Amino acid sequence: MHARRAALLLALVASSARADDADSVMYHDPELPLPRVVHQLPARLPGLWVEALGRPEADLKAQAAQAVARAHERGIAGMHVAVPALTRELDRPDAHPTVRLAAARALVVLDAKDAAAVLARAAAADADLHEFADPALSRWDYKPARATWLDRIAQPPSRRGFVHAVRALGGVREPAAAPRLRDLALDRTAPAAVRLEAARALAEIRTTGSEADARPLAAGTITDRLVAAALLRRHGSDAVKELQALGRDAEPAVAAVALARLVELDPGHVLPLLDTVLASPDSAVRGIGVEVLHRRPSVPHVRLLAERLNDPHPAVRRRARLGLHDLSKDWKAAVIGDAERVLAGTDWRGLEQATLLLADLEHRPAAPRIVALLRHDRPEVLTTAAWALRRLAEPDTLAPALRYFEQRYRALATPSPTDAAADVQLSHLAQFFGRAKYQPADAVLRKLAPKASPTGNPAGAEARAAAAWALGLIHEGKGPPAVVAVLEGRLSAVNPGDLEDDRVRRMAAVSLGRLSAGEAVLRRFYTDKRPGLNSVNNACGWALERVTGERYPAPGTVTVTARDWFLTPLD
Repeated sequence: MHARRAALLLALVASSARADDADSVMYHDPELPLPRVVHQLPARLPGLWVEALGRPEADLKAQAAQAVARAHERGIAGMHVAVPALTRELDRPDAHPTVRLAAARALVVLDAKDAAAVLARAAAADADLHEFADPALSRWDYKPARATWLDRIAQPPSRRGFVHAVRALGGVREPAAAPRLRDLALDRTAPAAVRLEAARALAEIRTTGSEADARPLAAGTITDRLVAAALLRRHGSDAVKELQALGRDAEPAVAAVALARLVELDPGHVLPLLDTVLASPDSAVRGIGVEVLHRRPSVPHVRLLAERLNDPHPAVRRRARLGLHDLSKDWKAAVIGDAERVLAGTDWRGLEQATLLLADLEHRPAAPRIVALLRHDRPEVLTTAAWALRRLAEPDTLAPALRYFEQRYRALATPSPTDAAADVQLSHLAQFFGRAKYQPADAVLRKLAPKASPTGNPAGAEARAAAAWALGLIHEGKGPPAVVAVLEGRLSAVNPGDLEDDRVRRMAAVSLGRLSAGEAVLRRFYTDKRPGLNSVNNACGWALERVTGERYPAPGTVTVTARDWFLTPLD
């Protein structure tokens, strides 16, 4: 269970951006899925590139090879048609160095394993190719290359391609490389970078028995200690004592390597080091401590995890919050209690994270404190507070939120450095009023929806879009003429003298659909007649279904032909 939780937590941390923590519901209500985009080239272009590879001009060959690689990297299919020509050019004895390099890189990008022999032969004759060829040949486990790499690491470490050979041998876990790699790792006269690369490669090959080498290194220089940690990176439980000693190292780069391995073996191995880990000046080390707290839950550990909501580094704060959210399934009372304690504090970092956490947990008793945070001086806190009120949807907070909304909107008449944050904050509050269909907010929302102007309507585009969206919910099915006129005007504002933000136009279209109004203007801007890449077009199509009953089709596939390429055909 703990391993599953950890995997979930790390996936959430990796896949989500800060903006997703406090999302805007208006962009998902209604949900307007986009079509799948397929990128393609003009039909004749791949053939032209293959033809260019056969030309005598070196610059044409190199540019064609580069174009093939770039197209493949962009996800365009069909580039393997160039593999025979690329292989031929790479294998030419008289090939220009630029062409050889471009062809080698393209073959690696294409993952052309059938060209491994040619790539290895070319790399043996041209050191410039090692950077691309060695990692690919190692990844493909091209066995004939091992002898070349072994010969290369037998040379002085100053030779070109030395480190690439070390890495390649580690990648294929070649046992014959172990003695030389050990000598390099322990050689205090060798360059530090070479020692570290050798230690890392040796760790891939030898996963037991390096403790005796690591112990004396652990008392040496920073480089020695880094080498010691690297040597034990794949070792098992027999190396726990040595790894724990390295995990206490004052140098974060050393500690992080050792701690990562200890966590992989058993997070419990880090518990004796926890105070040191959480007090580290390095965010990566503290992040490991947060992971251990999450994977070894207890009431004291929940408290320590909540304290990390105030961490100086945003990634650590966020990881702590996600960990607490996950633990709330089994430790809800402790999580809620400690989050409320942080929410009652003054550190803006903790206020932001505790607000996000308690709102996600739908803990409505926190709502009064969150209302007070609308007036906080930090943008991170005041915008998150507004989002949280919408998320909690506590009816008793609507009236105080509206009073604040009206005051803050009036204050926009005097420009302030906080106006950008106010735009986001007012947007979240407007969405709160719309979701609640809060009629008392109608008057002020009608002020925000019209055209922006410094004196008449100083609201930002995000807040105005939310106002347009909220009016559609508050008046759903009714269609007051004054509201319809404003929404039609905003959707139609595409002229230089009145050019509306597409966010506002999209929400105006959605609200016209909810008001069962504006068929003519909706048809005017439903230009694709199907779901496309333009959000306003899609909103108009959805709205027309509401107004007329015409079915809004499911998103299909949109083909985009890229033409900004080398040798683009004219026809």
